[in-house]
Parts: sequence; C-alpha cells; structure tokens
Amino acid sequence: MKTIDSWQMVFDKAGDLADSLLHEQPKDMVDALDIEEQIISAIQELASGEVNPKEDWSVIIKPVSKGSKIDERIANHFDIALRQAVFVRVLFEYHMQKIKEYYSESSQLGMLIKVGEDMLAAYACAQQHATAWRLLSGVRDKSYETRSQNANQIKAEKKEERELLLRCLIESSLERLRPGGGWRSHIIAAQIIAEDLGTMAASYALPITSDEDELSEKVQLMIWKEPRLRKAYNETAKKPIEEPVKTRKIVLSLSPGDGE
Repeated sequence: MKTIDSWQMVFDKAGDLADSLLHEQPKDMVDALDIEEQIISAIQELASGEVNPKEDWSVIIKPVSKGSKIDERIANHFDIALRQAVFVRVLFEYHMQKIKEYYSESSQLGMLIKVGEDMLAAYACAQQHATAWRLLSGVRDKSYETRSQNANQIKAEKKEERELLLRCLIESSLERLRPGGGWRSHIIAAQIIAEDLGTMAASYALPITSDEDELSEKVQLMIWKEPRLRKAYNETAKKPIEEPVKTRKIVLSLSPGDGE
C-alpha cells in the first residue's frame, strides 16, 4: 500500500524547510552542534506535551507596528516555523506508521488522510511563519520586502500546498484504484481517479476542486508531465507512457535571394 509513501513528499519538503531555516540563521548561530540541538529540542518539546503544536495554527501574523518588539517577534516566528516542520516529521514517522501497524488496510485510508491533512496544515503553518521570520529579519536588517511581494509569496505557497496534496492523492489512487490487469490508458486512469477524488474532496473538505471534469484534466496532465506520477502510473499500467519529448521551434527565414 503506497498511501503512506505518497505523503513522503510533504515530509521531504518540511525537512527541506527546516534545514533552510536553520542554515539561514546568522552565521554566528549556524553551528552543526547547535542545529542538531535545536531539532532535538523541538522533538522533545512535542513529545513532552509542553506545547500543543496545533495551537500554532491559530496564531495571527500581524504587521509590524511602531514600538513592537521586533526581535521577540522574529524569534517567535522562527520557533513556530521550526516546530511545525518538526511536527510534520512526527506525524509521518510516528502517527502514520502507527496506523499502518495497528489497523487493517481497509480502515486505514480515512485515518491516513486525516493525519495527512494535519501534515499539510503543519507544513502550511511552517511556511507562513518562515515567510514572516524572513520578512521581519529583512526589516530589521534594512532589506524590507514590499507588501506585494509578500502577498505573492503567500499566494504561491497556498497553491503549492494544494498541488502537493493533489500529487499525494493521485499517487496513492493509482495503486488503490488499479483495475485488474492494470490501467489501459492514463486518460481512463485520470477519469476514474477524478471521480473518486471529487467525492473524497467533498467528504473530507479537502482544498482541491470537486469538479470532476476539471479534476480529470488536471490529473491527466500531471500523470503525463510529472516524472514521479508518470513512474507510479507505469508501475500499475498495462503499457507505460513515454516521457514527454520537448520540441524545439525551428524558425525558417526566407531572404530575397532564397530559392533562386
């Protein structure tokens, strides 16, 4: 069953974010031992119940005002971003594995999706506070980002979150919904998966479209274009689809003397 494996992408991205945060700290703070200690401290904080990581999801990111303690705000955003990135790791490595170990395969899907939603929420929270940390650090260091850039970055992060969820669901669905003998074409696979995901999106209030036609076109294109999804399809299909070939545009220039 590939449902857990498909959430590996969220886990990997959260790990990359944590690594970036730790290495973007001021040079005098970036030390191998310090970085390892920060990760361990965040894990221990979650394991002890000292903090409820889901409370971070309701923390409002406020604009900077005169007289605000900017250093304190910067430190708080960093702590939340790192804690949430580590929380993704805990959800994936502990909670999902526990479901796989103690529950039957038939009852796992809904539970795994619920944990997956928490992973996405934690990852989105980590992204938002990482962005706030970087922007406030820039203000403090006289390299202020404009409001429009900030808005565009948050918009892009929201889009990335939706795309990541859809990739995970498509990958697990290719295995879960595979017909006997394998998929006959990626177009048929996209139609069947879109119908299933449309129902799932409505039932679990997932942040993806429930319009089956729109979803089918999106799934079909993603299976064809994205290497990981194309590989997952090929492993479950009767006949693999080939890698898209990039075409090069050839411009013919006819000068007055050509063809004479």
